[in-house]
Amino acid sequence: MSNRQETVLNVFDRKAKRLQRDRIAELEDYKDYELIKEEIGYRTYDRLCDIKRDFEVGVELGAGRGYVSRHILKEMMKVIFQCELSGKLLRTAEVSPEVPTHKIIADEEFIPFKENSVSVFFSSLSLHWVNDLPGCFRQVLTALKPDGVFLGSMFGGETLFELRVALQLAEQECEGGFGPHVSPFTEPNDVGNLLSRAGFTMLTLDIDEITVHYPGIVELMDDLKGMAENNCAWNRKPMLHRNTLEVAENKYREMYGTEKGLPATYQIINFIGWKPDPSQVSEIVIFPMKKRSKQ
Repeated sequence: MSNRQETVLNVFDRKAKRLQRDRIAELEDYKDYELIKEEIGYRTYDRLCDIKRDFEVGVELGAGRGYVSRHILKEMMKVIFQCELSGKLLRTAEVSPEVPTHKIIADEEFIPFKENSVSVFFSSLSLHWVNDLPGCFRQVLTALKPDGVFLGSMFGGETLFELRVALQLAEQECEGGFGPHVSPFTEPNDVGNLLSRAGFTMLTLDIDEITVHYPGIVELMDDLKGMAENNCAWNRKPMLHRNTLEVAENKYREMYGTEKGLPATYQIINFIGWKPDPSQVSEIVIFPMKKRSKQ
């Protein structure tokens, strides 16, 4: 494992993110906002199915509503732990119909498992809100058994670039400057480097892109709030002026609009890493981006 010191960035207000997740736990119409979460959760499960082995203990990090573990069958593992920052959201999480499942309120930055105790960690669309990714990855590695696997999906740097550009241009025009309304996201190469520095081997990364079309910018921002994917950066601006929002929508439509509406890009970084074992050969494989579109 590398001794290189990592800089821990305190970008996100984790308490604010927990409160955002608490709020969506109480939504009666939450299914209206589940498109991307359910899709990527299933894809993450499908990737887990490609690993042909029987796992003793599996942990879903940032479980949300159990987007991955709800699909897991008894042939895949013996017990599942769902870990989630929001206790309210965790109570709503769906569980596997076949595998005993335990729910733990836990922050991804403080992983509550002993050394060499977990066979597989999996995570879908949660880790991009973690401040201390290097520390998170090291803790996962420590908790994994030798030859254990860490598999996950997270939003990448190109996510919501259309919204970011439109808001920046509108604020610059209307207010003479701009602030961050869209959270920063990690770049794919950075994820690979951090996993490697943490000590993972046999790394594989690939990048998907999903485009969702919205009638307008308000509907997009409402969708983000309903997923608890709205901004929680410490330097976020608390509000948008109505005039600025109208200008942003016009610019969004002029630059990116189609006959289907306003496209919003979600870049998905998928990764797999293994805890070192003498039987392994170390390598990093990065596959080209795949593009998919959702209406």
